[in-house]
Amino acid sequence: MEYRIHPKTGDKISVIGVGTGPIFEAPEREAAAALACAYEHGVNYLDFATAGAGTFPYVGAALGSVRRELFYQIHFGANYESGEYGWTTDLDTVKRQVDWQLKELRTDYIDFGMIHCLDEERDWRAYQKNGVLDYLLELNRNGQTTTAYVDVNGQYIDFYYEGEEQLYRSHTTAEEFRQLVHQN
Repeated sequence: MEYRIHPKTGDKISVIGVGTGPIFEAPEREAAAALACAYEHGVNYLDFATAGAGTFPYVGAALGSVRRELFYQIHFGANYESGEYGWTTDLDTVKRQVDWQLKELRTDYIDFGMIHCLDEERDWRAYQKNGVLDYLLELNRNGQTTTAYVDVNGQYIDFYYEGEEQLYRSHTTAEEFRQLVHQN
């Protein structure tokens, strides 16, 4: 496996990661075998923008014993209370979901946190008004996660995974975003 060194943390992260999207659809035994195979072949990065809640206990059971060797990216605002993917800007729901995900993944920390579905100005305002942004910053201060991030790069807000190619470009300009951030 090829690895890259995270420029801020020094962590050695595999260039291939596990996107957990549909893994919950497999029987638990098959999911566990696939996760174990990825780990045994050097994959150490998992992204949890998954389509179903079943993914979290599968990963916890399959990889809980080697958790300290892995890097998990959680999407703040993703909501699995119905059993399927949803999203929210409600603070209490975000807190419940973070606590639930930590429990199911059998861990007490998140390596990388991404603010999920921050698509429009009103979403950013909701994160600020509802206290979600303050909560995420508190998680960071307490060492439970790295900073949730979006990257303001050039004219528009770009969403990146640790220096890789651009994945998404917002319709909000970078200047509009800066103004929103500094309106507190």
